[in-house]
Amino acid sequence: MNPNKIKVYHIFWIVALLILIIGFIQNNDHPTANLDINIYDTYIVTRNFDSTIFLFICYFIMGFGYWLIQKVFKKQLVKSLTILHSLIFIGSFVIYWIALIYVKLLPPKPEFPLFFSEYQFINSILVLELLIITFAGIPIYIINLLIGLIRKKQTQILSKI
Repeated sequence: MNPNKIKVYHIFWIVALLILIIGFIQNNDHPTANLDINIYDTYIVTRNFDSTIFLFICYFIMGFGYWLIQKVFKKQLVKSLTILHSLIFIGSFVIYWIALIYVKLLPPKPEFPLFFSEYQFINSILVLELLIITFAGIPIYIINLLIGLIRKKQTQILSKI
C-alpha cells in the first residue's frame, strides 16, 4: 500500500479545517452573522461562529473515528460504506456552498417577493441535508465503524483460507 495515499480521515480533517478557516474569515461581528433555520413555526438561530465550531468538531471526530479504526486497531472498513458516508457528508458540505454561491450570484427573483426568498432556498437546502445526514449518513458511519471493530484482520482471514 502506498504510504502517501490520501486516506478518508485525511479528507474529513481537511474539510474540518476548511470549515474552521471559513468561519474565522466570515464577519462574525455583524448583526446578521447568524444561521437562521426556519422549519414551519420553529426558528433556530445560532451565531455563525457557534455553527462553525460545531461542524468543525463533527467532521474532526468523524475523521478521528476512521483514523482510530484504521491506524490504532489496524482494521479494515467496508469500502462501499466508507465511500457512501463520505459522499453524503462531504457532498452536503459542497452542495451547501454551491447553493450559497448561487444565491449570492443569481438570487431568485419571484414575482411576489415574500413567497420565496434566498433565505427560504438556503433553509430548504439545510433541512434536506440535515434529514439525509441524520437518517442516512450517521447510521452508515456507525455501522461502518462497528463492522470495522468486530471484523478480523485481513491477513488473518487470508491465512485461514
